[in-house]
Amino acid sequence: TDPLWHAGAYYVQEASSMFLQTIIDQLADTTKYYKVLDLCAAPGGKTTLLANAFKNGLVVANETIKSRNAILEENSIRWGSDHIVVTQNDPSHFKALPNFFDFIIADAPCSGSGLFRKDPQAIQEWSLENVLHCSQRQERIIEESLTALQEGGYYIYSTCSYSFEEDEKIMDYIASIQGMQSVTMKLPEATGIVVTESPIHKAAGYRFYPNKIKGEGFFVAVFQKQ
Repeated sequence: TDPLWHAGAYYVQEASSMFLQTIIDQLADTTKYYKVLDLCAAPGGKTTLLANAFKNGLVVANETIKSRNAILEENSIRWGSDHIVVTQNDPSHFKALPNFFDFIIADAPCSGSGLFRKDPQAIQEWSLENVLHCSQRQERIIEESLTALQEGGYYIYSTCSYSFEEDEKIMDYIASIQGMQSVTMKLPEATGIVVTESPIHKAAGYRFYPNKIKGEGFFVAVFQKQ
């Protein structure tokens, strides 16, 4: 493998996931000090992106699962930024830091249908039961982490799933929580990104399909805590 990669000169990240940078560009003045939580951070692609975007801030990279946490730690060390803190906590533990973070990024565990094109294993592991299980887990992750977001702060929710139960249904769940307001992003022209809407609260989300963009399947939505 490339010695430059081992030296932390670059990180190979999936193209759709890098839309996170577009979101940050529209919401943050990155010359300022921000406290950012990457809630489900392993293997660390978004953590490295956040560390680069918020050079003057604090990036807390959290991963609950011990084996995945080791990969996150390794990638964070390789990246070499001294403002990343790696934690291994359940989302509920962050209730101990009420109104603390300016941004929370929840790239939630999901059923993985957005990875079907590149990963045949994802097809084998997919089931309707798993979609519903993931949807319930996603609601729990959101509910237990929202306390840590300060008023005026942004909650960025994403999955690599196409399922309504993990995307639009979760947008409605977030929008139903008092004070959580959907935030619309400006999209670059002719991107192929599909704008979607949750049925009840009309929250805005963004779907990425491999046949329309140069990237894998992805979904993202942004909310602000009022």
